Order: sequence, then structure tokens, then C-alpha cells
Amino acid sequence: MSERDDSERFGEESPRIVVADKRRIRSADDTCDDADVADLTRAPSFVAKLEEEARLHDERLKEYIAAHKEKMAEMDALRKRLEADVENRARTRFGELVADLLPVVDDIDRAILMAHNSRSDDPLLAGVRMMRSGLMKALAARGLEEVNLVGTPFDPEAAQAVGVVPVEAEEDDQKVIEQLAPCYRFGGRVVRAALVRVGRKA
Repeated sequence: MSERDDSERFGEESPRIVVADKRRIRSADDTCDDADVADLTRAPSFVAKLEEEARLHDERLKEYIAAHKEKMAEMDALRKRLEADVENRARTRFGELVADLLPVVDDIDRAILMAHNSRSDDPLLAGVRMMRSGLMKALAARGLEEVNLVGTPFDPEAAQAVGVVPVEAEEDDQKVIEQLAPCYRFGGRVVRAALVRVGRKA
């Protein structure tokens, strides 16, 4: 026979079990089981210890991440500096090569001038002119710039004065009046100065 049948038989009601949590934890040894109201807002000490350890690990992780980002930024800046240095060195070396080729261009120009004075309709002369034009186009595509300084103030870094021309106008004083050989720049740097005559007011 079940307990329910026994309670009905003897006229007794089944007892109800009620559980009340009356913990009021202040420390590991103080549970205060006799407290009227349980204090559940404060965690046990081992939970607080775990939370503190988690907080410390989280702060350390953030420090590692910040240090990693800083090192990555330094590496990126170093890579950019190295790339710029390599590019500058390559441009300098190519500029030196261009400077070595310019005397050859001068020789071609002199040959063209001599051939033009003797026979301007020579097919060979036309071929040499075409070769010279192709060479200058290729160098210009790589950054070589031919500069005409006529009418500009004389700049000793861009031109070499080989003569003086008397001028009457005040605005022509110390200006390039005639250019005998052009100035060439590569990457903003003069690789060969021009040969010019400079005006001087009497």
C-alpha cells in the first residue's frame, strides 16, 4: 500500500518539504546558516578568486595584443622605409646610367648635324634620327626630362655659363639668352647641366 493510501487511511496529510536558503556569506568560514535572509549578491571567496584571476589574465592578454600591434606597426614602417630606400637607390643608379648615355646622344646629334649640312635627304640620316628619337622616348618614359632654360633666371646648379650676351632690357639681365646644350633632369635631380649664354645689362 502506498504512502498516500496510508495517509488517507489514518486521516493524516503528507508533510510538505520547504527549503530556505539562508546563507549570508562574508568569508569562507562564515556561512551564517542562522541568518533570516540569504545574501546571494556576494560570491563565495573561491569564485571571487577565479574572477580576479580572469580579470588579470584579460588585462595581460590586452597588453600582449597592444604590444603585438605596436610591433606590427614598427615592422610595417620598417618595410616601407626599406622599400623607399631600395627605390631611391635604383633611381640613383638609373640616373647615373642615363648621365653616361647623354654624351652618346650628343655624339649622335653632332653626326646628324654634319650629315644634314652635307646631304639632308640621305636615308641613313633619317634612320639615325629615328634611332635618336626612339632612344630619347625610352629614356623619357623612365623619367628623363629635357629642360629648356631660355628666358629663365640663370641657375648655376642647372646650367653652366659659357658666355655673356649684352642686353638692353632690365628684365633680361642675368637670364639665359641662348642655350647651346639642353639641361637634363631625372627624378627631379639634374643629371647634366645645360650650356648657356647669360644676358648682362651694360
